[in-house]
Amino acid sequence: MEVLLTVLAYSGIVLFILVLVVGVLATLLGLPGTVLILIDAFIYSAIHSFARPPWWLLLVLLGISVVAETSDGIMSMLGVKKFGGSTRTSFWALVGGVVGAIIGANLSPLLGLIGLTGGVAGVLLGVLLPPVACAVLGGYLAAYWYELRQGRAPADARQAGWGALLGRLAGNLTKAVLASVMVALILWTAF
Repeated sequence: MEVLLTVLAYSGIVLFILVLVVGVLATLLGLPGTVLILIDAFIYSAIHSFARPPWWLLLVLLGISVVAETSDGIMSMLGVKKFGGSTRTSFWALVGGVVGAIIGANLSPLLGLIGLTGGVAGVLLGVLLPPVACAVLGGYLAAYWYELRQGRAPADARQAGWGALLGRLAGNLTKAVLASVMVALILWTAF
């Protein structure tokens, strides 16, 4: 019986760490990985009577998660502004990114099935890549469309769209860095 409990304890630790890694990887794809990391830390902390990681760290992680999850939208908006777009263009780039992500999520099951021909990697790419790619493309197209609609030259509209695209990618990278910081803090206090 003692051996079984030891195996279960180590299995739990492996699962805990695996979910943390998946959370960081999810952020690179534009998914809410910091939320997954936060939930994982909360469950682990609850199992350890909120001592490892401590309850106050969970509050810090919540703050980091909120900043991280809003970073891609905010950075997309800042990218539009930096490349000459208006505030309204920033709003439309954000809407385009959300609509693109929804369209990509609806394409994922079909593309995942097609990806079966490529094995596990094909399925993962077929399921995970479309929402991210469509969100980035949606932000670009929405900024481009709105700038054209406002009477801007196509070259200027492309610049605003490019700003939305670069901002979204910078936001995803920022989210991944913040997720890595969260994981480092959790592991530092958990073990």
